[in-house]
Amino acid sequence: MGARENGTRRNRGTVLEGRSGLVAAIVLGGAAVALAAAQWVLLPDQVATHFGITGEVNGWSPKWFPVLLSGGLGLFGSVWLGVSREKLGLLLAVIGVLIGVIDLAVNGLMM
Repeated sequence: MGARENGTRRNRGTVLEGRSGLVAAIVLGGAAVALAAAQWVLLPDQVATHFGITGEVNGWSPKWFPVLLSGGLGLFGSVWLGVSREKLGLLLAVIGVLIGVIDLAVNGLMM
């Protein structure tokens, strides 16, 4: 029927109905907070945030930027998921947690 079915977008909708959605939201929110705290403690004051095509670092940011980005996005998405059970909330929460993991892996291994 195309990109729209019955007047709604195909990518909209709910996921993880019932307690499973609440548990997922709490776990993702807790992971986002834990990763943000770990980033704050473990990372140096300046962190690599951009890499060139050769893999060489060509962009730096203060550590508060990735901490705020990953923690904020993870918490926002987990609250959205917990309240509405929408797919976009789950996606944002997972992206926030992944940003925290990647930031710790990249900057922890480089330094």
